[in-house]
Amino acid sequence: MQIVLVGHVDPVPVQPSDTLLASLLRAGLAFPFSCQNGNCGHCKCELISGEVHELEYSEHALSTAERSRGIVLACRVQPRSAVVIRRID
Repeated sequence: MQIVLVGHVDPVPVQPSDTLLASLLRAGLAFPFSCQNGNCGHCKCELISGEVHELEYSEHALSTAERSRGIVLACRVQPRSAVVIRRID
């Protein structure tokens, strides 16, 4: 599996049970984050394509509107297929 980050040339490999954030940081990419457990919302990104498994997170970290637009927390999502994501700045 791999992550394609829009605007980054090379795909990022994913190790089993890694979150999006863990894989991106392991690859040396700068990606916004703070708490790493789904409370702060700093690692929000748009899931453009692919299948993911969402881990538990604070209900305050993502609104219903954000979820309906495909926004996920990189620290609380594990890829289940190749995924394409876009940073939210």
